[in-house]
Amino acid sequence: MRANLIGALIGMFCLVGCGGGGGSVGTTIPTTGSNVQAVTVDSGPAVLASSGTPSVNTLYTTVTICVPGTSTCQDIDHIQVDTGSSGLRIISTVLTLSLPVKKDSSGNVIAECVHFVDGSSWGPLRQADIKIASETASNLSVHIIGDAAYQTVPAGCTGTAENSVTAFGANGILGVGPFIQDCGSGCVQAGGATYYTCTSTTACTDSGMPLAMQITNPVTAFATDNNGVIIELPAVTSTAASVSGSLIFGIGTQGNNGLGSAKVLTLDGAGALTTTYKNQTLGQSFIDSGSNAYYFPDSSIKTCPNDNTTRAPGFYCPATAVNLSGTLTGNGVANGVSSSVNFTVADANGLFSTNATVAAAATLAAPSTSVSADGSTFNGADTFDWGLPLYYGRNVYTAIENQNTSAGMGPYFAF
Repeated sequence: MRANLIGALIGMFCLVGCGGGGGSVGTTIPTTGSNVQAVTVDSGPAVLASSGTPSVNTLYTTVTICVPGTSTCQDIDHIQVDTGSSGLRIISTVLTLSLPVKKDSSGNVIAECVHFVDGSSWGPLRQADIKIASETASNLSVHIIGDAAYQTVPAGCTGTAENSVTAFGANGILGVGPFIQDCGSGCVQAGGATYYTCTSTTACTDSGMPLAMQITNPVTAFATDNNGVIIELPAVTSTAASVSGSLIFGIGTQGNNGLGSAKVLTLDGAGALTTTYKNQTLGQSFIDSGSNAYYFPDSSIKTCPNDNTTRAPGFYCPATAVNLSGTLTGNGVANGVSSSVNFTVADANGLFSTNATVAAAATLAAPSTSVSADGSTFNGADTFDWGLPLYYGRNVYTAIENQNTSAGMGPYFAF
């Protein structure tokens, strides 16, 4: 499970789990054009398969990074696509380029400790041109996780280290969520154990970081198609060995990215929606392609035992599949638009026991849990995380804050 806790400061939430698809596509989107990038759900980088821990419900793409202002570039595959965070992060061992470090006004190198529910990732910021489809974000900061030159992890960067491809589950992560910065106003002042300035490779101090120097959603730096993204994936009935789809840049900027009949659900200041589920009102609800399941509280559904007798400890394991529904409602000012979602939860242990190569699982779900770190708290009893399975069979739009779209200003989700 991965939840970006620095994002909690401004509402970027990304758990990792698995859960059920269904529903209709809001509109048919042409999947060709200069703003279209191929994405896939598969078992992940080869190192994961060789380690015996292939990914499930993880959406990947390929990103090209270049030394700023040059044609010295590298394509990096199996970068996770995450609408629950902002910015590009690369595991250092897959990077062959020598990129310049990012420095503050005093000449100190900037580094970051990004916190997740199950650990943290550490490394410096380096500068790169980022190219995806035919879009380019020039001279942007990229977080290099596990950088060999910065192996001394500060004491404040707590939790299990996720600085390798195997531990991270991807070669990197592309955050294309509804916010511009990866941390926002909560990191402008020191004390959050997130941003650091380094006088040497072994001496890094917890520091505040101005918005302009934080990791940035690369979509906002594109010359065009910079107000949001659409993820389009085909329906998955139960499980699949792989799924192919499209990441489309822009909302209402070209003929292939209109909203059509999609319902717009605006977000509150924390980036949250409200979900009504079995007469519960869950005010900390999120749509997140970086989560590999539906995470929600339901004590009536049996949970897989947390021991070595199951391949899916902690996930839901009902005796028979259960058909459920929830209603998402926008939390933004004067929005209140609602959209109902029908989904199915099946025995997670059975899914993995009977299917040797499961990359996409549309009926995988787990309980939401309460987590707290760095002053950020999520109450599991008040949380519904609509993970990647929501995306199966739908076009899901993510509009970025302060960016104008054909349906008004972001941030919002729509489907």
